Amino acid sequence: MNSPIRIVIADDHVLVRQGIRAFLETHADLDIVGEAEDGTEALRLCVEKQPHVALIDLVMPGGGIETTRTIREACPETQVVLLTSFEDPQQIVAAVRAGALSCLLKDVDADALAEAVRKAARGEAVLHQRVAARLMELLRKENEPGSEMLDLLSQREREVLALVAEGLNNQLIAERLGIGEKTVKTHVSNVLGKLDVSDRTQAAVFAWKSGLKQRPQH
Repeated sequence: MNSPIRIVIADDHVLVRQGIRAFLETHADLDIVGEAEDGTEALRLCVEKQPHVALIDLVMPGGGIETTRTIREACPETQVVLLTSFEDPQQIVAAVRAGALSCLLKDVDADALAEAVRKAARGEAVLHQRVAARLMELLRKENEPGSEMLDLLSQREREVLALVAEGLNNQLIAERLGIGEKTVKTHVSNVLGKLDVSDRTQAAVFAWKSGLKQRPQH
């Protein structure tokens, strides 16, 4: 890549943003084109600036995972690098499934951060060593679905999954929960994505195996 790598930084702490900018601006091949303090502003900047890389805080207003998903949908050429202070494997799995390419802990040094940005611009993933170890541990556990995977779901998504396991369609789920059918459809789609299953039957099987819902007796 001959032209500078365009970068958007999103973090709700101004000192963190300024620190990252100060680190990266010492590299001639990196160009900070925007800063955001929440997910809405991050998405707006990515649509406007079309950066090569978006550095997104995992925990910020608007949510790092949801922000990652919306950026990847709106700007498929922008690669997302998640920055986090926590080694939470469930959150990392959810972020990767939402479209994040890389995940780094905030204690990463400046040179490593710059190199991770360069790799992201080339489509190459980077995981912090400690995050990778926790992630592998979680993925091994996924062979036996349980509470670890349920932690990926919001409370409403768990409620929807339980009703899917009862065999209810979207209309009946909407009536049961008092929400719109379109909203139910969105929740079901999110559940399938987070659990990495392809249809409602597989989701129901997960709900039974994880203990969220007892398998119906026939």
